Amino acid sequence: MVNETMTFTNVKMQSALWERVILSKKNNRIGSAYLFSGPNGSAKEALALKFSAYLNCNESTMEPCGICSSCKRIIAFQHENHHLIVPIPSDKQISDSDKRNILITELKIKSNNPFHKISIPKAKTIPISIIRNLKKELFLKSVDSDRKIVLIFDAHALCTGDASSANAILKILEEPPNNTTFILVSDHKAELLPTILSRCQIINFPILQNDEIISYLSSYESDSELVDFAAELSEGNMNYAQRICRNGINDIMQIIKKLVATLMAYNEKNWRVFIQEYSRMANNNLNDYKFHFFLFQSWLKQANNSHIGLNEIPAFEEIIKNFNSKFPDARLDKINCMVEDIMNAPKNNFFMPIQLTNFLIGVRKNLLN
Repeated sequence: MVNETMTFTNVKMQSALWERVILSKKNNRIGSAYLFSGPNGSAKEALALKFSAYLNCNESTMEPCGICSSCKRIIAFQHENHHLIVPIPSDKQISDSDKRNILITELKIKSNNPFHKISIPKAKTIPISIIRNLKKELFLKSVDSDRKIVLIFDAHALCTGDASSANAILKILEEPPNNTTFILVSDHKAELLPTILSRCQIINFPILQNDEIISYLSSYESDSELVDFAAELSEGNMNYAQRICRNGINDIMQIIKKLVATLMAYNEKNWRVFIQEYSRMANNNLNDYKFHFFLFQSWLKQANNSHIGLNEIPAFEEIIKNFNSKFPDARLDKINCMVEDIMNAPKNNFFMPIQLTNFLIGVRKNLLN
């Protein structure tokens, strides 16, 4: 793999949606609040960053220039009028200094890869203290005429717990400061308060097309077989397509084979290791946890395609053939629903060892039908 260093200015996808949002600046009708909503990995965060730069770029026509002072400061997350909010853990879970150091590292990665998912361990909510500090900063007079931009990634995290953060942000949206635009980004629009939705211009993102993913990955990855494999397996999710490329076909296949082997046969030791490993992963690295189950879910879909006579990804041919011969009556549809539930379990603060135990038992039952 060649150097994977890209910024949001290199993102050329979701062209119909991009043309729609930039009309607001062309027509001098920039909204006070937008919601970029859609499935994970559909370029919402990348285009939110790109749009925030576009709004303050003096050289822009159809795209932010990427080289003016404003664009450079936004790319580096150093623009004084550009505020980025993400979920963070409570002070009891991680110290302020650790949170700050982790966030700085994550922002450096995000600066060079707009599809990187910022992740802080144990972060499940956006505390109200963050919103209070934001309000103070927004109502301070600015020394320049740049538009103030507030980006809120994983905006549904505003509504966790007693939703005090959501109510606090709603008050700002109801009476926004002059020359200020909020861009909320969420994979889970339904979890946001209806009153917040009513204040936003909602931009619904579809999944990315394979050719969009292949075009982007090919700009820095020379292995065409790996690019095609990542595009096919990722199902329109650029975040996962990049992770697949970083891991390589062999490592991805090992993850899938290990999961399939664990679930196909009852083995007390293997099940115990699985429960311990994924409980720890759910608590400390939720992105890895979701990625592993996403891979298993994608493999399930390929197995179902083979079962009903459709083509599967060639790399899966042998393992799927063995699986379908051993479990010809498996209820893959029910197992797929169980995977969805176990992927969402950490977000609901469930006790993961019990959830994972029930998952293993349920999958086993549906394999044997």
